[in-house]
Amino acid sequence: MTRSIFLALLIAFAALAPRVAMGADFVVVQALGLNLKPGQLIDGSQPLKLADGQQVVLISATGVTIKLRGPFDGTPTQKDTSSQTDVTGALKALIIQQRARSDKIAAVRGATPEPIPPEPWLIDVTHVGNRCVLGGHGVVLWRPGGGAATKLIITPYDHSWQASSDWPRGTERVILPPSVPLRDQTAYVMSLADKEIAITFLVIPATVTNDAMRVAWMTEEGCESQAQALLNNVR
Repeated sequence: MTRSIFLALLIAFAALAPRVAMGADFVVVQALGLNLKPGQLIDGSQPLKLADGQQVVLISATGVTIKLRGPFDGTPTQKDTSSQTDVTGALKALIIQQRARSDKIAAVRGATPEPIPPEPWLIDVTHVGNRCVLGGHGVVLWRPGGGAATKLIITPYDHSWQASSDWPRGTERVILPPSVPLRDQTAYVMSLADKEIAITFLVIPATVTNDAMRVAWMTEEGCESQAQALLNNVR
């Protein structure tokens, strides 16, 4: 599937969500060699100059992902070539294709495919990977199928602290205590039933204000299963 079709699909899903700042603002997802930070809003109608080697990934108010590489001298709106076709189902199929590639890699490595959570903000603690969370909201940990009673231990890679809690038998969800200091773009080791899983938490910034943008953000940051779960809740 070509990038132009991908952009068209994302804009279709955006029809289900409100626009932001007249559609002219873009949110920075990633930036290399530029004085821009993830979550920062920029005016898409203003010129943006990138030298050779500089890169930036942006998301529009409609959820379209735009990747710019230097040399570039123009406005992000020049690259927003999306259409208004209603193809939400096709967008779901696209995310499934992306997950299929990830599942194939997992199979080669002898790992089980990552399941799609029943709700987008459930944090799967049984598979390695990135997990996207909403800033200012509580974190709910999830283990598919529940399982036996065990203890969950959480620690950062530098082992500067450790937190633990009981995970009751047959329980799929456990609310992470607010006192556990999770940080954005930081990896943690989750130890559950003597199995250690590395998970990196990524906080979706407040500037990502609708579900279309969240789907684009999560897909770009490697939270495909959560993005699929969010799409599954679209009617």
